[in-house]
Amino acid sequence: MELLAMLILSIAMWLPGAGAPEQREVPPLPPPFCGELDAADCQLLADSQELMAGVESMTMALQVDAAMRGIPELADEDLMFGMSMDMSVHLDPAFNEQMRALAMSGPEELLAAQDELAQMVVDFYDTLAMDMDMEMMLPGALLQVLEAEEDVVLPETMIYQTRMVDGYVYVNLDVLAESIPELGAEMASEGIEGWIGFDFVGQLEQQMSGAAPVPNTSTLESMQMGMAFNQMMADETIRALLDPYVTVERLADEERDGMPVAVFRTSVDLGSMVSNPDFTRMLREAADSMIAASGETVDQQELGAGLLGVQMLANILARSFEFEIVQAVGIEQPYVYDYGMMMEMDLSGLLTLAAMIGEDLPPELLRAKPLFSFDMDASYADYDSAPAVEAPEGAQIIPLDSMDQESMNVVS
Repeated sequence: MELLAMLILSIAMWLPGAGAPEQREVPPLPPPFCGELDAADCQLLADSQELMAGVESMTMALQVDAAMRGIPELADEDLMFGMSMDMSVHLDPAFNEQMRALAMSGPEELLAAQDELAQMVVDFYDTLAMDMDMEMMLPGALLQVLEAEEDVVLPETMIYQTRMVDGYVYVNLDVLAESIPELGAEMASEGIEGWIGFDFVGQLEQQMSGAAPVPNTSTLESMQMGMAFNQMMADETIRALLDPYVTVERLADEERDGMPVAVFRTSVDLGSMVSNPDFTRMLREAADSMIAASGETVDQQELGAGLLGVQMLANILARSFEFEIVQAVGIEQPYVYDYGMMMEMDLSGLLTLAAMIGEDLPPELLRAKPLFSFDMDASYADYDSAPAVEAPEGAQIIPLDSMDQESMNVVS
């Protein structure tokens, strides 16, 4: 279940309205990158950003595809990952403002906010209402490795139907069993069918109080790192360094459900950016922010060597790096109706570098010309009018005191 919970939190955190309950002074949103857009277009993006921060509910359709091509002896289809998702979500927009306030409070205070962050996770799930249908296509190469090394047999495609409401998570085991015949047979032998539910927030509270095993701290650590990154991206000095390399243009207007939308494309000239001496300073400031947020002590000589390695790596990858975001924003009401992100990079330089420094590469990789691609397309609708999310009728509720790691693994 931990994997599913992390996914829910990660997906929901992309959306407006997620944050911390404690009241803080809320800083203004950082302005959008506008490039050479005229003032009216830049204001439209700023208005959209402000409007989206107050959204209470929406529906979303998401498609994510990632692939690696050009590896000898491996078919391209064996290195493809796909995920599609349809969801309806209800959030408390007040959380969004408080999260931003916490994120902007500085690395030291962020580090001291462990308890607050933990409580934030509990309150987030307690107020979240979500209905999600998800289908995942796993890479064939990964499935082969899992079967050979971990004795785990998974299907190429897995389907989940999940709801979360009033702090409870519900999973449709019948739908899951269709993807995993072995699970279906086991469920049939034990007379289990339909929806199951459990008090997810109650379990979190037990973990926080010490009444249950301590949860994996990676969630909180990731949130702290993410907040430190957001703080860095809002810093005026960092934004000034990035601004010359960000291009924003308005494309031809389109329509969504009969409403006019403005289409904006944002791209980044990473090659020029990483070759600029200021890039080293930006790396250093980013590293300092992340280290301060983690609370760890780092040897400065090792840090310098690491940053040099990162800069070398960035220069190699940037030669073929392509990145763009295309979003459709309503002209009359500036909601975001479509958001697409594309990234592509040639990894051949990495293999060349590895061979130069004496890494022992498999012969097939010496002939490889790997090309990595990532595409995400999301469409949004039903702003502040998404269908209500209700607990499924007849769901079998698993008592909180009977939850153990084995039972959690069934629905992970």
